[in-house]
Amino acid sequence: MTGGWALRAPCHLRDGFTVTEDDWKTGADLKRLCGPQLPTCGPCPFRALCIATVKPAQAKFDGIAGGRLWCNGEVIDALDDVSDEELAEPKLRASCGTEAGAKDHTRHGESPCPSCRQAVREMTARRKEEAEANARAKANGPGQLQFEFATT
Repeated sequence: MTGGWALRAPCHLRDGFTVTEDDWKTGADLKRLCGPQLPTCGPCPFRALCIATVKPAQAKFDGIAGGRLWCNGEVIDALDDVSDEELAEPKLRASCGTEAGAKDHTRHGESPCPSCRQAVREMTARRKEEAEANARAKANGPGQLQFEFATT
């Protein structure tokens, strides 16, 4: 989890809230492995923020987030007092290292990260090459048509 709030969350630095894909195969396995940690979310004031940060439905998350046990982004168990209002997830951002990722940085008032800056440089160079190739083709005029005639 990210943000200063995560340092104060009851789950901070505790194991058992997520598992590796090698540790489980079914939702029952997840319940067995992570289920004992679920009550930790009971008194947590950050459940909605946890869901907004982890984005479990969009990310197809497996583990505990926001007072719920998730399997492939679907809730398979939950505390009794959870509220649907806690389930609001902001839009998942584009991956860094892509032109869309760089646009997301800008949209959120951030400086693009190094991998996004590189992606923009590469895309700009590609577009420049394409524009130059199109200009050369246009300057050379239309290509000549060649006909092949069958002779008998």
